[in-house]
Amino acid sequence: MQQWSSMAPKRRFARNAAAAALSLALAGAVGVQGPGGRAAAAPSPAAPTVPDDSPAARDAAIARLRAAPARPVCADPSAMSRVYGTSCNSREFPAPPILAAPRVAWEAKPGWWSVWSPFLVGRLVLTGSCNNDTNAGLSALDMATGKIVWRIASICDVGGRRGSMGSVAFHELPSGEVLMIYPRQSGQPTDFYVIDPKAGRIVRSLTPAANVALRSQGAFTGVSQSNRDGVSYITGLSPALDKVLWRNGGFRLAMAKDDPRYLPTFSPPAADGGVLFQTARSKDQADPPTRQLHAIDLHTGQTLWRHTDQPVAERGNGSAWRSDDGTPMVAGGKVIVPVQGLLGPAAYGRKPDGDALRALDPRSGAVLWTSRPVAGATIADYVAAGDVLVAEVDRGGMRELWGFRLADGGLAWRRPAGKEVRVLASSGGVAYLSERVPGAGGYDFRVQGLDGQTGVLLWTTVLPGHDNPFDSQWGVVPDLRAGGVQGPAWRIGRDGAIYGILLNGAYKLQ
Repeated sequence: MQQWSSMAPKRRFARNAAAAALSLALAGAVGVQGPGGRAAAAPSPAAPTVPDDSPAARDAAIARLRAAPARPVCADPSAMSRVYGTSCNSREFPAPPILAAPRVAWEAKPGWWSVWSPFLVGRLVLTGSCNNDTNAGLSALDMATGKIVWRIASICDVGGRRGSMGSVAFHELPSGEVLMIYPRQSGQPTDFYVIDPKAGRIVRSLTPAANVALRSQGAFTGVSQSNRDGVSYITGLSPALDKVLWRNGGFRLAMAKDDPRYLPTFSPPAADGGVLFQTARSKDQADPPTRQLHAIDLHTGQTLWRHTDQPVAERGNGSAWRSDDGTPMVAGGKVIVPVQGLLGPAAYGRKPDGDALRALDPRSGAVLWTSRPVAGATIADYVAAGDVLVAEVDRGGMRELWGFRLADGGLAWRRPAGKEVRVLASSGGVAYLSERVPGAGGYDFRVQGLDGQTGVLLWTTVLPGHDNPFDSQWGVVPDLRAGGVQGPAWRIGRDGAIYGILLNGAYKLQ
């Protein structure tokens, strides 16, 4: 078994003159803004605090988190494990907070090599691989023990899959069954297996009514493009995938991949309350187009509103490129998107300055607030943790963590961080971070739990890096280091435990 170690919480972040100076600089650079990014009338905000991580502060935060009642983090009816916790894309899992450094409850190595991103259903962890000689196929592990409950090996015997990993996706069906989408290596049509998780067998296969890249965000949708029609489509499908319910063709064709500003036509979507939030290039935009946030009714496919108030982030060569709305996130009852270039457009080919976060009303699209930018600060990634967005911010060659209040966009706290620190996910108001540090296998992961409300460090532990893709695929922007891993390598179950995969096995932390 690999050795997993934990360390008692310490003051992991240095306090120095630069941090103090930044705190003073930020004191006048936080607050709310109204529609269109214009400053709203609001009381002068207090300067953001720098958490001290003292034992007393840590104990107070833990006591508050332990006593807080459970609350829903997203209007998501899913009973199973979403890839990012919920359909809101906030990376919040509907689970209790992890208040102490988790330890290994079990670890299993049944002979796999390269395994699929796990999917939690009932008391089972679904994962597996066809890239091995023994125990090949889809396997269900018991959450309590890690022992294999059942395995479906036959899926590896068709389509040239034997000896390969493939790209696998799992989705929940209204029946409580699991849809497993598994392309064939032979070029034959993709299989859409419906699996009964209790019986451990394939009960039927589905045939989609449209040739689309399938997604599940509270309902099944798919994206495609038609060169004949000159547009890209979002298509709504029935739960059995056998009927097209609607098509929305209000989007441009894909950019040429050799374009230096290439971005996919569609960002990863979020969904909440029966509405799909999708960033995409609209077909009626003037050139050069940007990706704008669209709100689409999941029942009818109708576009409800579109965000068009992006600032010009780059100007030159006779054109003006606007800020890209990126991947939407629903948190605190608001739709959050990034904004670039608020301090004025950059020259052609230069990185814009003036990063911020913008919150929109999910019903009307009205801008509720825009956080105030700080010169030279770049917002790299962020995750919702209770009433706060915990963001990675790069400034002056250093990385910091900033806590933005979801209520008004003001900055509640900020703290220096290691250059490799990344925000991953959260549960119960606690954000989980990782940092690659030197280790026996080349690198290990320093994993930490941070109170979202105050920024206080609650605990620290170290996980071995060898064969462990612990930090891959968590970012707002897809992680190019992930290789064949489909989605993050771990989930948080409703019991508050972490269920994850190694390249050659699986584990539970609690």
